[in-house]
Amino acid sequence: MNHVPGHELLLEADGELNASRTPEVRRHLAGCAECRRSQAELMETLGAAVDAQRELALPPIDGARASLASGLRPVGGRAVLAVGALAAGLMVLLWHWTPDRANPSAPRPELTPGAVQAGFSCAVEAERPVIANTAAMEVFRKYGIHDPRPRTYEVDYLIPPDLGGSEDLRNLWPQPYNDGIWNARVKDALEDRLRTMVCSGSVDLATAQREIADDWIAAYQKYFRTRRPLPDHVAFVKDQPWE
Repeated sequence: MNHVPGHELLLEADGELNASRTPEVRRHLAGCAECRRSQAELMETLGAAVDAQRELALPPIDGARASLASGLRPVGGRAVLAVGALAAGLMVLLWHWTPDRANPSAPRPELTPGAVQAGFSCAVEAERPVIANTAAMEVFRKYGIHDPRPRTYEVDYLIPPDLGGSEDLRNLWPQPYNDGIWNARVKDALEDRLRTMVCSGSVDLATAQREIADDWIAAYQKYFRTRRPLPDHVAFVKDQPWE
Protein backbone atom coordinates (compact mmCIF):
# COMPACT_ATOMS: atom_id res chain seq x y z
CA MET A 1 0.00 0.00 0.00
CA ASN A 2 1.29 3.47 -0.91
CA HIS A 3 0.99 5.74 2.12
CA VAL A 4 0.24 9.46 2.11
CA PRO A 5 3.38 11.67 2.28
CA GLY A 6 3.92 13.50 5.55
CA HIS A 7 3.52 17.00 4.13
CA GLU A 8 0.13 16.05 2.69
CA LEU A 9 -0.96 14.64 6.06
CA LEU A 10 -0.18 18.00 7.64
CA LEU A 11 -1.93 19.97 4.90
CA GLU A 12 -5.03 17.75 5.08
CA ALA A 13 -5.22 18.15 8.85
CA ASP A 14 -5.04 21.91 8.43
CA GLY A 15 -7.62 22.03 5.63
CA GLU A 16 -5.06 23.41 3.18
CA LEU A 17 -4.53 20.43 0.89
CA ASN A 18 -5.14 20.98 -2.82
CA ALA A 19 -8.84 20.52 -3.58
CA SER A 20 -8.16 18.00 -6.33
CA ARG A 21 -6.05 15.86 -4.01
CA THR A 22 -8.18 16.10 -0.87
CA PRO A 23 -10.84 13.45 -1.72
CA GLU A 24 -8.21 10.80 -2.53
CA VAL A 25 -6.22 11.50 0.64
CA ARG A 26 -9.36 11.39 2.80
CA ARG A 27 -10.43 8.09 1.24
CA HIS A 28 -7.00 6.67 1.99
CA LEU A 29 -7.10 7.92 5.59
CA ALA A 30 -10.52 6.37 6.08
CA GLY A 31 -9.08 2.94 5.33
CA CYS A 32 -5.51 3.26 6.60
CA ALA A 33 -5.01 3.23 10.37
CA GLU A 34 -1.24 3.61 9.89
CA CYS A 35 -1.58 6.92 8.08
CA ARG A 36 -4.12 8.15 10.63
CA ARG A 37 -1.60 7.38 13.38
CA SER A 38 1.14 9.14 11.43
CA GLN A 39 -1.05 12.21 11.01
CA ALA A 40 -1.91 12.29 14.72
CA GLU A 41 1.77 11.89 15.66
CA LEU A 42 2.81 14.74 13.37
CA MET A 43 0.15 17.00 14.85
CA GLU A 44 1.22 16.03 18.38
CA THR A 45 4.83 16.82 17.53
CA LEU A 46 3.91 20.20 16.11
CA GLY A 47 1.74 20.88 19.17
CA ALA A 48 4.66 20.07 21.47
CA ALA A 49 6.83 22.57 19.62
CA VAL A 50 4.17 25.27 19.90
CA ASP A 51 3.77 24.54 23.63
CA ALA A 52 7.54 24.79 24.10
CA GLN A 53 7.63 28.09 22.23
CA ARG A 54 4.99 29.49 24.57
CA GLU A 55 6.53 28.16 27.79
CA LEU A 56 10.10 29.20 26.94
CA ALA A 57 9.11 32.53 25.36
CA LEU A 58 10.91 31.60 22.15
CA PRO A 59 10.35 33.57 18.96
CA PRO A 60 7.09 32.65 17.21
CA ILE A 61 7.37 29.64 14.91
CA ASP A 62 5.37 31.03 12.02
CA GLY A 63 5.26 28.65 9.09
CA ALA A 64 5.87 25.70 11.40
CA ARG A 65 3.99 23.33 9.12
CA ALA A 66 6.10 24.24 6.12
CA SER A 67 9.30 23.88 8.14
CA LEU A 68 8.21 20.58 9.59
CA ALA A 69 7.07 19.22 6.24
CA SER A 70 10.40 20.12 4.66
CA GLY A 71 12.13 17.90 7.22
CA LEU A 72 9.97 14.86 6.56
CA ARG A 73 11.13 11.76 4.79
CA PRO A 74 9.42 8.35 4.37
CA VAL A 75 10.81 5.42 6.35
CA GLY A 76 9.10 2.07 6.16
CA GLY A 77 6.02 3.64 4.63
CA ARG A 78 5.61 6.22 7.41
CA ALA A 79 6.59 9.86 7.68
CA VAL A 80 9.29 10.64 10.21
CA LEU A 81 11.35 13.72 10.94
CA ALA A 82 14.73 14.12 9.29
CA VAL A 83 17.46 13.69 11.89
CA GLY A 84 19.46 16.57 10.50
CA ALA A 85 16.73 19.17 11.06
CA LEU A 86 17.42 20.88 14.37
CA ALA A 87 13.89 22.19 14.90
CA ALA A 88 12.35 18.85 13.99
CA GLY A 89 14.78 17.10 16.30
CA LEU A 90 13.71 19.35 19.16
CA MET A 91 10.08 18.51 18.46
CA VAL A 92 10.77 14.78 18.56
CA LEU A 93 12.77 15.15 21.78
CA LEU A 94 9.95 17.04 23.46
CA TRP A 95 7.43 14.51 22.19
CA HIS A 96 9.31 11.55 23.63
CA TRP A 97 10.02 13.26 26.95
CA THR A 98 6.43 14.35 27.50
CA PRO A 99 4.52 11.74 29.55
CA ASP A 100 2.04 9.74 27.53
CA ARG A 101 -1.62 10.58 27.85
CA ALA A 102 -3.33 8.51 30.51
CA ASN A 103 -7.00 7.65 30.62
CA PRO A 104 -7.59 4.27 32.29
CA SER A 105 -11.34 4.69 31.88
CA ALA A 106 -11.31 5.21 28.12
CA PRO A 107 -14.19 3.51 26.29
CA ARG A 108 -13.60 -0.14 25.53
CA PRO A 109 -14.17 -0.75 21.80
CA GLU A 110 -15.85 -4.11 22.36
CA LEU A 111 -18.42 -2.45 24.65
CA THR A 112 -18.68 1.01 23.10
CA PRO A 113 -17.79 0.98 19.39
CA GLY A 114 -20.07 3.95 18.71
CA ALA A 115 -23.34 4.10 16.78
CA VAL A 116 -24.92 6.70 14.51
CA GLN A 117 -28.37 7.49 13.21
CA ALA A 118 -29.74 9.11 10.07
CA GLY A 119 -31.06 12.63 9.94
CA PHE A 120 -28.04 14.74 10.88
CA SER A 121 -28.43 18.40 9.99
CA CYS A 122 -26.34 21.48 10.66
CA ALA A 123 -29.47 23.58 10.33
CA VAL A 124 -30.89 22.18 13.56
CA GLU A 125 -28.96 21.88 16.81
CA ALA A 126 -29.53 18.29 17.90
CA GLU A 127 -30.90 17.92 21.39
CA ARG A 128 -28.91 15.73 23.74
CA PRO A 129 -31.51 13.27 25.08
CA VAL A 130 -31.49 12.66 28.81
CA ILE A 131 -30.31 9.11 29.36
CA ALA A 132 -32.76 7.07 31.43
CA ASN A 133 -31.37 5.84 34.73
CA THR A 134 -32.04 2.23 33.75
CA ALA A 135 -29.89 2.67 30.65
CA ALA A 136 -27.20 4.45 32.65
CA MET A 137 -27.06 1.63 35.20
CA GLU A 138 -26.74 -0.90 32.38
CA VAL A 139 -23.78 1.06 31.04
CA PHE A 140 -22.15 1.08 34.48
CA ARG A 141 -22.79 -2.65 34.84
CA LYS A 142 -21.13 -3.43 31.49
CA TYR A 143 -18.04 -1.54 32.65
CA GLY A 144 -17.94 -3.30 36.02
CA ILE A 145 -18.90 -0.19 38.02
CA HIS A 146 -21.35 -1.52 40.60
CA ASP A 147 -21.64 1.45 42.96
CA PRO A 148 -21.11 4.64 40.94
CA ARG A 149 -20.82 7.84 42.94
CA PRO A 150 -23.24 10.61 41.91
CA ARG A 151 -21.73 13.59 40.02
CA THR A 152 -18.52 11.62 39.43
CA TYR A 153 -19.35 10.41 35.91
CA GLU A 154 -20.98 11.61 32.75
CA VAL A 155 -22.77 8.79 30.97
CA ASP A 156 -21.47 10.07 27.69
CA TYR A 157 -22.27 9.58 24.04
CA LEU A 158 -19.07 8.43 22.34
CA ILE A 159 -20.35 9.97 19.11
CA PRO A 160 -22.49 12.89 20.35
CA PRO A 161 -26.01 13.48 19.03
CA ASP A 162 -24.92 16.80 17.51
CA LEU A 163 -22.58 14.76 15.30
CA GLY A 164 -25.24 12.17 14.44
CA GLY A 165 -24.64 9.81 17.37
CA SER A 166 -27.49 7.58 18.49
CA GLU A 167 -28.95 6.61 21.88
CA ASP A 168 -27.91 3.00 21.32
CA LEU A 169 -26.14 1.45 24.34
CA ARG A 170 -23.20 0.73 22.02
CA ASN A 171 -22.68 4.50 21.87
CA LEU A 172 -22.69 5.09 25.64
CA TRP A 173 -19.93 4.80 28.23
CA PRO A 174 -19.29 6.06 31.79
CA GLN A 175 -16.69 8.81 31.43
CA PRO A 176 -15.20 10.12 34.71
CA TYR A 177 -14.75 13.79 35.52
CA ASN A 178 -11.69 13.32 37.72
CA ASP A 179 -9.72 10.39 36.26
CA GLY A 180 -6.63 11.97 34.74
CA ILE A 181 -6.44 15.00 32.50
CA TRP A 182 -8.54 13.55 29.67
CA ASN A 183 -11.91 13.89 31.34
CA ALA A 184 -15.50 14.31 30.20
CA ARG A 185 -15.31 18.10 30.09
CA VAL A 186 -12.35 18.04 27.71
CA LYS A 187 -14.22 15.69 25.39
CA ASP A 188 -17.23 18.01 25.44
CA ALA A 189 -15.02 20.83 24.13
CA LEU A 190 -13.88 18.56 21.28
CA GLU A 191 -17.50 17.74 20.40
CA ASP A 192 -18.32 21.43 19.98
CA ARG A 193 -15.19 22.00 17.88
CA LEU A 194 -15.96 19.09 15.56
CA ARG A 195 -19.55 20.17 14.98
CA THR A 196 -18.34 23.66 14.07
CA MET A 197 -15.81 22.19 11.64
CA VAL A 198 -18.33 19.79 10.10
CA CYS A 199 -20.88 22.54 9.61
CA SER A 200 -18.28 24.88 8.10
CA GLY A 201 -17.24 22.18 5.64
CA SER A 202 -13.65 21.87 6.86
CA VAL A 203 -14.22 18.27 8.07
CA ASP A 204 -16.74 15.83 6.64
CA LEU A 205 -19.24 14.19 9.00
CA ALA A 206 -18.03 10.61 8.48
CA THR A 207 -14.45 11.61 9.34
CA ALA A 208 -15.51 13.41 12.52
CA GLN A 209 -17.61 10.44 13.61
CA ARG A 210 -14.83 7.96 12.90
CA GLU A 211 -12.08 9.93 14.61
CA ILE A 212 -14.00 10.66 17.80
CA ALA A 213 -15.05 6.99 18.02
CA ASP A 214 -11.62 5.53 17.21
CA ASP A 215 -9.55 7.71 19.57
CA TRP A 216 -11.10 10.92 20.81
CA ILE A 217 -7.89 11.97 22.59
CA ALA A 218 -5.91 11.80 19.35
CA ALA A 219 -8.71 13.74 17.65
CA TYR A 220 -8.53 16.44 20.34
CA GLN A 221 -4.76 16.71 19.96
CA LYS A 222 -5.11 16.92 16.20
CA TYR A 223 -7.80 19.58 15.99
CA PHE A 224 -6.65 21.74 18.90
CA ARG A 225 -2.96 21.24 17.97
CA THR A 226 -1.84 20.56 21.51
CA ARG A 227 -0.58 17.53 23.38
CA ARG A 228 -2.45 18.38 26.59
CA PRO A 229 -5.94 19.79 27.22
CA LEU A 230 -6.20 23.55 26.99
CA PRO A 231 -6.78 25.20 30.40
CA ASP A 232 -10.22 26.51 29.41
CA HIS A 233 -11.37 23.00 28.53
CA VAL A 234 -10.54 21.39 31.86
CA ALA A 235 -13.56 23.16 33.36
CA PHE A 236 -15.67 23.27 30.16
CA VAL A 237 -19.35 22.89 31.08
CA LYS A 238 -21.78 21.42 28.58
CA ASP A 239 -23.57 18.35 29.94
CA GLN A 240 -25.00 17.33 33.26
CA PRO A 241 -23.25 14.69 35.37
CA TRP A 242 -24.94 11.43 36.27
CA GLU A 243 -26.77 11.61 39.60
